[in-house]
Amino acid sequence: MKQVVAAVGVAAMALAALSGCTIAVPSPTAPTVAQSPAPPSFAPPTIVAGHDAAAVAAAPMTFAAGTALRASVPVEFSDILGQPPQDYAETPGPPQWKLLKKNMAGQTQYSNAAGCKAAYWVTTHQGPLITMGDDKGSTFELMKYLIPSVLPDSLTETTLPWVAEAGTKGPGITFLRHNTKGAEGVMASSVWARMLGTADTALMVTLACPNDELLASTTPELMAKLSVAPPSN
Repeated sequence: MKQVVAAVGVAAMALAALSGCTIAVPSPTAPTVAQSPAPPSFAPPTIVAGHDAAAVAAAPMTFAAGTALRASVPVEFSDILGQPPQDYAETPGPPQWKLLKKNMAGQTQYSNAAGCKAAYWVTTHQGPLITMGDDKGSTFELMKYLIPSVLPDSLTETTLPWVAEAGTKGPGITFLRHNTKGAEGVMASSVWARMLGTADTALMVTLACPNDELLASTTPELMAKLSVAPPSN
């Protein structure tokens, strides 16, 4: 596997897998006089036996809990970063975050007036990085793919909201986080990553700010408006 320095390379790899989809359509049969039209039918929602999506959504998505997800059903992000502050005591002002890119090659990007830039994206078909049943180990492999020089002791466990609608209360989903301190000509930054092996989904978030203090104060603001949405039936 070739290593990529830029995280965007993971999203590009996912696009290459989204090709070659075909749908088989059966040949129609000519009706006869003796045939009568079939009554209309309605297919019920597809529910996987033994899978309780509501229970999965209500519990913290720890590394061990990843096996409770449905196999190969992707998990997505939810955000309200482009919405104005919800302070009903005052006239709503402009949004704190400006949308720069929406779901381009799977990536969404925002910036704010303080000079911080945030991005998040999802990729699938990450088989070479996945050890089934070991989301933590798989997440470390994802981090090594994004940042080839990363070491295990430079990563910390942290949580993002695990709720269908960003900005609402609920349990958390465990990520690994890597921080880079700011320096002259180098922005302070954080990278969050989580591999969901059973769901075959890689989740990534980045935040970069002009200095360490601004990164620290902006991180909770970002997490208050960004979440990972549990899939439903």
